[in-house]
Amino acid sequence: MSASKCIIRSLRLYAVPIALLTAAALPPQAQETLGAPAKAAPLRPGPHVIVMAEQVVLNQWPHTLKLANAPQQISVVNPGECVRVGIFAPGEQRNTSLTKTRLGFRVNFASRKETYRTAPLAAIKEIRPGDENPASAPSNSGDNAKSVAVYALLGASAARWCVPADAPDGTATIDAEADDPGGHTRLPPAIIQVESFETGSKHAFKDAQELSSFSMAYYREPEPARLLPALQYFVSDSQISSNPGIAESIAAFLSAALRANPVAASDFKVRVAAEPPMTRAFGLVILRSAGYDISDAVKNLNADEQKKLNSIPPLADPFEIPMTKAAFTHLDTLWAVFGATGSFAPVSKIAGMLAWRPDYQAFSQLRNSGKKLSESDLTPSMVRGLIYVAAGWSLSSFQANDPLVADYIDYMLVSPDVAEPVKTELKGLQTNPVFHGAAR
Repeated sequence: MSASKCIIRSLRLYAVPIALLTAAALPPQAQETLGAPAKAAPLRPGPHVIVMAEQVVLNQWPHTLKLANAPQQISVVNPGECVRVGIFAPGEQRNTSLTKTRLGFRVNFASRKETYRTAPLAAIKEIRPGDENPASAPSNSGDNAKSVAVYALLGASAARWCVPADAPDGTATIDAEADDPGGHTRLPPAIIQVESFETGSKHAFKDAQELSSFSMAYYREPEPARLLPALQYFVSDSQISSNPGIAESIAAFLSAALRANPVAASDFKVRVAAEPPMTRAFGLVILRSAGYDISDAVKNLNADEQKKLNSIPPLADPFEIPMTKAAFTHLDTLWAVFGATGSFAPVSKIAGMLAWRPDYQAFSQLRNSGKKLSESDLTPSMVRGLIYVAAGWSLSSFQANDPLVADYIDYMLVSPDVAEPVKTELKGLQTNPVFHGAAR
C-alpha cells in the first residue's frame, strides 16, 4: 500500500467522530451500526410544558435561526444541573404569538417548594417537525424559509431551576402557569426524576457501544453522575484505551462536561481520589485541565504518585490545531467537546477547516502524479488538505443525523461572520464526492 493511502487510512481512523472511536473494540456487525447519534424524539403534540437543559437557551439557540429543531426533553437530572421550563404551542396554535406571554412555575421537590413568578419568555423558537432527516429538509434560510413546515412554537422561561448540590433521589414536579392576552392558564405538570451522585455513579457501562452513545448524546440530557463510570469503563477496557487518540477524546469529553457543572466536578474529585492509581491520575489530570484546583486531592497522595502526576503535561487544547498528524486527533476532541456541551464553538471551528480546499487540491494533484509519498511528506499544507476531507466528511455525517448540528450549519450559511468559501463548502456537504469516499 502506498504511503499516500496509509495517510488516507490514518485520516479515516483519526477523523471519525467520537461515536466511532470505540469501533475497534466491537465486532464487525456492531461496527456497522455506529455513526452519528440517533435523533432526539420529536415533541408530542398538544399544549404542554417541557423541561430543557439550560444550555439550550444560553449556548445553543443564539446560534440557530428562528426555525430550529426541537431540543431534548429532560427526564433525569443530577445535582448542579440547571433547567428551563418551556411552553409549547402546537401547530394549530402557531399563529398565536408568544411574545406577550408571561410564564411562571413552581417546583415541588424533597418537601420543598420554590416559586418563580411569571415573567416574559427569555427566547422563542419556531420548531420544525421532528421526524425528518435534518440534511434532506429544506434549509431554514433564504428563499426556502417560507416553505419549511412549522410544527410548533416553543418559548423558554426566563427563570431557571437548579438541582441542589445535596439533592437526594426523588421526583420533582413542575407546575407552570402562563398569562397572555387571552387570560391565565394552568398547564399540566411536568415530572422529572432527580438522581443523586451516589445513585447515578453506580450506573456502570455495560459495553463500548453504550459509552459511545452516552458521550455523543450527553449534551441533550446531561447525566454528570455517570461521568465517573465513563472514566472507569475507559480505563478498564484495554482494547479501547490502547487505541491512538481515544484517550485524548475521552479526556476532552470529560473535561468539557465537568467544566460545565462545578457541583458535579466537586463530587467527581472526591470520588476519583478513592479510585485505583491509573483512574485516579487520569481523573485528576482531567479536572486540572477543566480549570479546577486539585491540590487538596494531590497532597493526600504518596510522594511518588505526586511526582508522576505533576509530571503529566496539561491536556492539549482541542481548539489549537497543530499542522502535524496530531491534527487528526484534534478533530475527534472537538467533536468530543460538542458531545459534552452541544456548543457552537467546536462545530464552527471544524467548519472553518473547509476553507482549506486549495490545500486538498494541491495534495490531490501530488497524489495523482504517481509520486510515492512518505510520512515525511506530511507538510502543513498536506495536513490541511487531509483535514479538509475529514472535516467535510464528519460535518456531512452529523448534518444528516444530528438536528443541532443541522441547525448550526443553517445558521452559518447566513451568518456574516462565516467566510464565503466556507459557506460554499457547507452548501455541498451532502453532494461533494470528496466527502463521501472519492478521496479514499
